[in-house]
Amino acid sequence: MEDDLHFKIQMQEMPSAPSKPLIQTSTDEPTKLSVASTSESIPLQTSNYDLNHASHPKACIFTFLFKALALIFYLIFGDSIWSFILVIIFSAFDFWTVKNITGRLLVGLKWENIILEDGSSKWEFYSMPNKQVNAVDKTFFWTAQLGFTLAWAIFTFSNMISFTLMKFVIDVIGLSLCWTNLFGYYKCNGDHKKKMKDLQGDITSKVVTQFVGQMMSK
Repeated sequence: MEDDLHFKIQMQEMPSAPSKPLIQTSTDEPTKLSVASTSESIPLQTSNYDLNHASHPKACIFTFLFKALALIFYLIFGDSIWSFILVIIFSAFDFWTVKNITGRLLVGLKWENIILEDGSSKWEFYSMPNKQVNAVDKTFFWTAQLGFTLAWAIFTFSNMISFTLMKFVIDVIGLSLCWTNLFGYYKCNGDHKKKMKDLQGDITSKVVTQFVGQMMSK
């Protein structure tokens, strides 16, 4: 009995083994990812409406300016004589500027409609085959032509239904000048694409012919 009691006392006096610290498998702080390397390798995409990346920012502004002024004065003065005068003036300025300056600078295109002696008309198209068209310039140009033509078309249709004669006349003037430029540049762009396709085909055929000739001469 005494031996059992002595054994129990010894067991209680034995120092217990120190508990091993728990290994922390996760931390409360989120893992921080380095984005410096990814930001350097992946270029940031720029908007096609960012004038800082335009080749001709002034031309981009002017391709919108006169159209916007004509539409603003139309909305301010309504069917008054001032609206009629100002819309004609600024629409004429815009027509000449887009046809002769901004179209050539922004998209490398130009069109002419020549009246022949017999009274018929003839379309002539000019393009710059070696011109690298800037994406921002191109976006500004075509957005202006399509957007304002659509706006004048909507006003023309609404005033035709409501039988507002003075506004309808003003709308037809604004629409006709915008539509003429849009249609002319649309046809000019199609002619330019056809020329580029034909030129590419001619170059390919010449390269193939030259290659076959060299192979036959060996």
